[in-house]
Amino acid sequence: MHGDEAREIHTIDRLTSPSRIYEAFEAFGFGPSSLLGQNFLIDRNTQEALAASLKISEGTRVVEIGPGLGHLTRVLVEREHQTLAIEKDTRLAQTLHARLSGPDRLVVWNRDILDIGTEELQAWSGGQPVVILGNLPYYCSTRILARVFEDWLGLWDRCGFLLQEEVADRIVAGPGSKLYGRLSLLTQVFSTPVKARRLPPHLFVPAPDVNSAWCIFQRRAEIPDVSPRQVSSLSGICFGERRKTLANNLAREFGREKAQAMLEQAGIDGRLRAEQVPVDGFLKLIKTLG
Repeated sequence: MHGDEAREIHTIDRLTSPSRIYEAFEAFGFGPSSLLGQNFLIDRNTQEALAASLKISEGTRVVEIGPGLGHLTRVLVEREHQTLAIEKDTRLAQTLHARLSGPDRLVVWNRDILDIGTEELQAWSGGQPVVILGNLPYYCSTRILARVFEDWLGLWDRCGFLLQEEVADRIVAGPGSKLYGRLSLLTQVFSTPVKARRLPPHLFVPAPDVNSAWCIFQRRAEIPDVSPRQVSSLSGICFGERRKTLANNLAREFGREKAQAMLEQAGIDGRLRAEQVPVDGFLKLIKTLG
């Protein structure tokens, strides 16, 4: 930031319109980063609704990925949730506490979420299940989702993420849909995902070129006896070439004989394409690998 005006940290209560947000950025001496995929949700009613939809119980700790200016963070701390805000942008991370008037329920880590280890989050949570939420950057949302499921599945009970609507539709897609694929499987095996709310571009600053959607993930009470990485690995093979049959995709990885044996053991017709196989069919296939 530059000059006396730039030293003023605009409080979140003032950042209620595009003009005020851009005025604040001008004072900060920087602007929203397109490289980091920054689109800030500024509608207060929507923020309140998203937080309420997660039904976070008293005493549950919350991890927010990408708090940005802190609009949703404010709602969380006002609801008296102990909140860990993980912000990659140093410029925003260093000023977040000041914008929210320094709540003692807020901890800010200036880190890339993809670099944070499971043990670090366990230590912060005290070993208790957390709620994870955030407005995920579109350019890396699927990578973050993979991390949440593959590495942190044991840490959370519920998640809520703002995603590009196309990604949300892939998550909730069922067998037979062209959108049904690797992300559908990974999320549906271990949670019950719901596309809970559609958000138009005008609710964000800057306004994105596409619609967004709020997805809620409730972790299943009974987790199948397979690992998320096994699901990711096998689904990558089965959906590797979507136009090919399941038998051909599996044969490319395991050989024709083993692929046929796997399909027979799982009771799946190898002439099907991967998009035609339900979740429980993939679970049976994984278990054939021992």
